[in-house]
Amino acid sequence: MKRLVGCALALALIHGSVVADDWSPDDDTFDPTIQSVVIGDRSWIGDPSPFVHLGLSRTGYTYVASVAYDGFDPSVQISLLVPTKPGETTPPAGGMLMVNQTQALELIKAFEAGLKAEPNDKDQRIPIKTAMEQADWALTFASDENRRFLQLEHRSKDKTDTYRLSSNASKKLLGAIKHSLEKLEEKTGGESR
Repeated sequence: MKRLVGCALALALIHGSVVADDWSPDDDTFDPTIQSVVIGDRSWIGDPSPFVHLGLSRTGYTYVASVAYDGFDPSVQISLLVPTKPGETTPPAGGMLMVNQTQALELIKAFEAGLKAEPNDKDQRIPIKTAMEQADWALTFASDENRRFLQLEHRSKDKTDTYRLSSNASKKLLGAIKHSLEKLEEKTGGESR
């Protein structure tokens, strides 16, 4: 009996995790049942969307969740996680956006418009309102070799960090934002501020 319970527990733990062979950076759909993904020698929470931090030319991954922090409206949090390299003592420039329900809906519309745009459409910068008023985030669009990219851009006093997503990664991130917004609305009874 103990052996059966142990096997069932092991299968339950494995069920929510995916190894890199089963996870594709080119996938365009978000799967909320995935608890973590192993890519290379690291584990990433959830079903992440890959992006390239342009300043570092390094691939990072997103994590999206609904949150309720003291002092803020219930929000969708989008974390942009950039891995460290061996020997680095300072963490690389990751980022985080927190958007309340109204701001999340505006962000979803901006992403959907960006995904429908043609590769040669004029580049534009759409400011993103976030729960942290002093944060300067925007959604930008870029083309490279007739491919369209959506970029999350954060400006501070001394630098700009740009996180570039392919169309498929943008679609997956959009799915994660929509899923987290639904979870947020369930928690708050659909109220929007």
